[in-house]
Amino acid sequence: MKRMMLTWALIFLSLAIPSLALKANDDVSVQQNSGAVADRLAIRELIESYNAAVIEKDAAKWIANWVEDGVWNLGGGNIEGKDRILESWLTIMAPYEHASVFAQPIFIQVEEGDGTAHWHTNERLKLYSGDEMLAVGRYKDRYVRIDGVWKIKQRDYSVVFTSTRASEFSE
Repeated sequence: MKRMMLTWALIFLSLAIPSLALKANDDVSVQQNSGAVADRLAIRELIESYNAAVIEKDAAKWIANWVEDGVWNLGGGNIEGKDRILESWLTIMAPYEHASVFAQPIFIQVEEGDGTAHWHTNERLKLYSGDEMLAVGRYKDRYVRIDGVWKIKQRDYSVVFTSTRASEFSE
């Protein structure tokens, strides 16, 4: 009964307030892929390179994906500049024996030498203690093309959810 009432309430709202339905559709169109397929593929490969460097714990490969004046925000404020970004990444990665990150694009948009994308990430992290963490996150990115090569200009991260599992050897 509650489900039927909710359904009718939603139908009524969509009929009574058509501007809400239009607003929802506008938001959907904003999250569609756009721009040259070759550029979108290059951005996807950029993020695959970024993720592979995390898995390999290769700081040089990881930071090579960024522009000099890049901005990284993990929810605690902006980290600005390639040197500070790398220093922060090394600190963040230090307690992990292994980290794996896989990304699924929500959308990738390109216009001339600028790009934007949103990604869902699946992350599995193993601490040296043996404890493990699973995380699903979301990145909102900006990119720039420099001399024909796409680089990360800004990454803003937010956590969707996390779960942890203590090692059987943890105290």
